[in-house]
Amino acid sequence: MNFNDLAIFVDIYETGSLNQSAMHLGYAQSNLTARLKKLELDMATRLFIRRYNGLTPTKNGDQFYLFAKEAIQNLATIKQTFHTDKKTILISELLLNDDINNLQTIDITKDTITIKKTRDIASASLKNSFDRIISFLRLKHVSDMVETRKTIDAYYLASPLIDATQCAYCFVNRDETCPFRQQTLAEFAEDKVVIELDSFENIITCIESGQGIALLPGYLTETKKLQKWEETSRPITYYSYE
Repeated sequence: MNFNDLAIFVDIYETGSLNQSAMHLGYAQSNLTARLKKLELDMATRLFIRRYNGLTPTKNGDQFYLFAKEAIQNLATIKQTFHTDKKTILISELLLNDDINNLQTIDITKDTITIKKTRDIASASLKNSFDRIISFLRLKHVSDMVETRKTIDAYYLASPLIDATQCAYCFVNRDETCPFRQQTLAEFAEDKVVIELDSFENIITCIESGQGIALLPGYLTETKKLQKWEETSRPITYYSYE
């Protein structure tokens, strides 16, 4: 048993569902089932009663939940006493670029930064400890950290060189959990040709060359050869945990 197992247990306890926790944490449901069985074996007790509509904690499960929450919180507290100004940060590519160009809360010369795709943030936060996590996905298993909800003003951007025919092409990130992708598909899935790419840098390169439009942070009009294709802002929500 380790702190990772405790975090998994806490999430399962709070959702009451292996399926929901698997989606939160980025694990296969079979993996969580195996981890839970191993935890029950280590503790020599049943922690949940399996029912058709989910999991119900036993009396021992309720007690273990209180222990797990306290242990996780104590770990976070003692880690704070060990750290100096240097921070370990887990973040996605686009949110890091937004911080560098706008907020400037991350010191890239001093902080240790781990960059992951949005879909991989939850699983990465379980495998390692971080002082700060910045994610488009809301993370329910980091109950020992303070959550702050923020937004990025996004616009459909295009190159000044784009012609009318190229506006029929819309670029999105291949990561299905990306909120920019989700917003774009909700608006244009039936009206435009949607092209999927693996990273925002690739998307920006294509847009700068006049190959189509994409929903991107508005600050890129100042740092890239891009302009607003339309003036309406789409606020994109993200979450910061510290």
